Parts: sequence; C-alpha cells; structure tokens
Amino acid sequence: MQDHASSHRKGIALLVGGIVVALVALVVAAAGGTAVWADTTQKDSHGYVSTAAHRFSAPGRAITTESVDLDTGIPEWVLGKVRIESHAGNRPVFVGIGRTRDVDAYLAGVDRSVVTDVGLDPFRATYERQLGSRAPEPPGSQKFWAASTSGPGTRSLTWRTDSGSWSVVVMNADGSPGVDAGISAGASFPYALWVGIGVTVLGAAMLLGAALMIRSGIRTPRPPAVAADLVPAA
Repeated sequence: MQDHASSHRKGIALLVGGIVVALVALVVAAAGGTAVWADTTQKDSHGYVSTAAHRFSAPGRAITTESVDLDTGIPEWVLGKVRIESHAGNRPVFVGIGRTRDVDAYLAGVDRSVVTDVGLDPFRATYERQLGSRAPEPPGSQKFWAASTSGPGTRSLTWRTDSGSWSVVVMNADGSPGVDAGISAGASFPYALWVGIGVTVLGAAMLLGAALMIRSGIRTPRPPAVAADLVPAA
C-alpha cells in the first residue's frame, strides 16, 4: 500500500511538472518564432526592422528619451545597429544619441520634454516637461555624440549599439524652441534569425520533454481501492 501511495504522488508530481514545463515551452517557442518571423518578413532592403514615422513635437528646445540602459553582460557580437530617421520640412533638425550623463549636462537648465511613454495603435506620446531658461549651444557643435545627423528634409543616422546608459535627443539645429519632426526608428540584429531558430528548437525540445512527463504521470499506477468488509447477513 505504501509503494502504491508513493507512486501516486510521483505521478501527480510528473503531471503537474509536465504542465508547467509545457506552458514555459510554448512561451519560449513563440518568442523564437516571432524572432524568425520578424527577421524573414519585416526587414527592409538594408536589413532593418523599423517603425513608421511618427510625429514628435514640444514647445521647448529639446525632446529627449528617458535613459536607455544596455546590459554590459551582452556579448558585443550579439549587439546590432540602430537607425533613426528624421522627417522634417525646410527647417533643419538635429538628432543625436549620447550617453545620458553628457546629455543631462548639456541640457541642464534648458526647457525640454522627456518622452515617458509611447503608444503605437493609435500613436500617442506622453511627455514630462522640464522647464528651464538657458539657451544651449547648437547641438551639432558638441563632441560627445556617439552618432548624430542634422539638416532639413529626411535625415538618417546609424549607431552600432554599445553598453551603457544612452539618450536620444531631437532638437532644432540652431537650438531654438519649438521642436517638431517625424521620427522613425529601426534596429538590425545580424544573428536574430539563428537565435530565433535556436530558441524555437529549444522550445520544441522542452515541449517534447513536457509531453513525456505528462504521459508518465498519467500512466503511473494508482493505489487500488480498498473494498469495504462484508458483513454477513443475520
């Protein structure tokens, strides 16, 4: 009887564990499949997966992102490139990427708007305005930018990602107030396809293991039912 009870508990553990592993496997496989789908169907001719151009505008002298932290533990060969395009009229617009500490020092005391949230369907941008009265030097004259572009019409910058804390800045090229530009962003990851395939295979292997666990749990012998003692008739 004790052996049957132990087998029953083992079967339940295998069944529950198999279900949990199966759920995790589905998430892993879906992530890998999404990476493969994006790499094979969503890239443009230059190898970038990009957003549509969306308009960002603010009354101050600069629009910046919040600090974006790139993990220093990611191998450099995994890191790809970022492409940012600005679409403006005849007014020259500046777009730059710099370390957050340098951007904060450059824009200290300057009226700027920080993008705190972005919704894509429909598009909306939420800003936190940081008031200031100081007029900065033209952004193109600064030397700390990791990548930048400036001019009217459509302009593009490409930046090979690096570890650290970074911010994206959009300004008028002369540093004047009233920033208004269409911005699109894209990324290129050279090994996304192979990483996606590997993750998908891992998810499939986990799903197979989960199926075996569930099968073993179902087939584990159950303890026999205890029959009631028969009471002889009077």
